[in-house]
Amino acid sequence: MENNLKTLQLFYASVMADAVKEFHKAGILDQVTENKRIQQSLTAPAQLNQLNISTPKELFEKFSELFGCIQWDVKENTDEFKATGERCLLCALAKKMQTTAPCRIYCINPLKSLLKAMNPSYELFIEETLWNGNACIFKAVSS
Repeated sequence: MENNLKTLQLFYASVMADAVKEFHKAGILDQVTENKRIQQSLTAPAQLNQLNISTPKELFEKFSELFGCIQWDVKENTDEFKATGERCLLCALAKKMQTTAPCRIYCINPLKSLLKAMNPSYELFIEETLWNGNACIFKAVSS
C-alpha cells in the first residue's frame, strides 16, 4: 500500500510541474497563481477543518504525509516557528522539465492561506527555497 501512495505522490508532483510548464508557456502563470491564491484563501478554513489541522506543526507534517513532496522539520516556540526542508520532489521535477519555479502556486500561497485561516496574526516569511538555494526555509511569526 505504501508503494501505491509513493507512486501517486510522484504522479501528482509530475502533473503539478507539467501544469506550471504549460501555464508558463502560455504566458498565464502569474494570472493563474493569483486566481488560485484568492481561491485558496476562501477554501482554507474548510480544508483545515476537513484535515483536522489546528497548529502550524500539524499543517507542515500533514502536507508532508499527504503530498510527499518535501519532509519538513518544524521547530516552534510560543510565537513563531521555522519549517525547513532539504529535498523537494516538485522542484526537482520542475527543474528536470526545464520550467519555472512551482513554489508560489503550489506551496507558498497555499501555506500562507492556511496559516492565515488558522490564525490571522500569522505572517509567513520565506527565507529561502530549494529553487534557488540549498533548502526551503519558512518562518512564521504571530504578531
